[in-house]
Amino acid sequence: MPAAKPPITLAWVEARVREHNPEIAAAEAAARSARGMALAAAAWPAPGLGVTWEDFPRPGFAPGGAARKSLDITQEIPFPGKSLLAWRAGSADARKAEAEARRVVQEQVFMARQAWWDLVVASESARVVERAREAMTRVVELSGRRSQFGQVGRMEQLMDPMARMESASLKSMALDLRQERRTAEVRLNALMGIDPAETLGEPEASVPSESLTLEDPSWLEAGLDDSPTVAVALGDFTLMQARRDQARAGWLPDFMLQYSAGEMRDGSRTGMAMAKVTVPFVWFWRPAGSSRAATADVTASAEMLRQARLEVRRMASEEISRLGIVREQLAVFDGEIIPQAGKALELAVSGYQSGSIGPADVLTAVRSYVSMSIERLMRTAQMGRSVAVLARLKGEKPGGEK
Repeated sequence: MPAAKPPITLAWVEARVREHNPEIAAAEAAARSARGMALAAAAWPAPGLGVTWEDFPRPGFAPGGAARKSLDITQEIPFPGKSLLAWRAGSADARKAEAEARRVVQEQVFMARQAWWDLVVASESARVVERAREAMTRVVELSGRRSQFGQVGRMEQLMDPMARMESASLKSMALDLRQERRTAEVRLNALMGIDPAETLGEPEASVPSESLTLEDPSWLEAGLDDSPTVAVALGDFTLMQARRDQARAGWLPDFMLQYSAGEMRDGSRTGMAMAKVTVPFVWFWRPAGSSRAATADVTASAEMLRQARLEVRRMASEEISRLGIVREQLAVFDGEIIPQAGKALELAVSGYQSGSIGPADVLTAVRSYVSMSIERLMRTAQMGRSVAVLARLKGEKPGGEK
């Protein structure tokens, strides 16, 4: 029998996701690539170097018999400031890629936290169901013993098949929970960049971390632009502005310089220098169209930025409210419901054993214990999910569980 896996924690899962998740690695590599392209964008066009042989005899290829040989050097020079604009656009693209990488990190960690709470709920629910099954097993034994000695009335004659059916139902529920746990385990493995077929240890019992900074709505005013979602939209807006400036620079001419050093067949030497300038405003509709399109892109990006800010405000406000409600509900469950459900389960079994509790009451107590215990787990998980949503929206690394 294979050795049991050591228990795992949420902090361990997050660390593995940040270090080994393929999407995070790809996004970070793309950001490094964009940063390299920003430097390349500022470079002038490469100079040209050529050799020319003129007036050699035909047919055939005989450079040695050319009347004139020359060495040509050319260099295209953008209008002053164009290279700076290209560098600004490249840098803006790099900042957007870095913001996108940060957003991917937050998104993948968020997905891992969701899968973690699925794993916790399935594992803890399985323990709840197992306790209920143990209680029903005891009830089945008592019912069978009573039936064997004829100590039951007509109503209690139903208890034996009903108890066995309830026990089988709990067994089926346990199998469903096993599958839910496996599904969460596979998702976590994929997010951590390991073989999905790997098995994980049991999740350590956890309580969602303190989230006072996340629940404080002041960050929606002062730190909204630090949100990864908003930062990507803001990066796109900055990039569109830089590209608009580049498009407007299309009205400005570029230059080309050329120098040729020639040697004639008789040994005399000559030189030639040439300067050219482009005239972009002749075909004015090209720079005009590019400038108009770039301006429209800036307007569209500005609206997307405004939408991103509104969406983060909406989602954060909703989760802050939900988190407060769930915290109050958990207090009710922990202080009132769960202790009473556990007590009712114990009293139901002992009462049935003594004959003071009827079959219907026993089944009700067992079902109530299971449903209320799982409901409490779902509330705990919802609290953890809300913390994860706020952490993703704000761009803050979620703290470890207490």
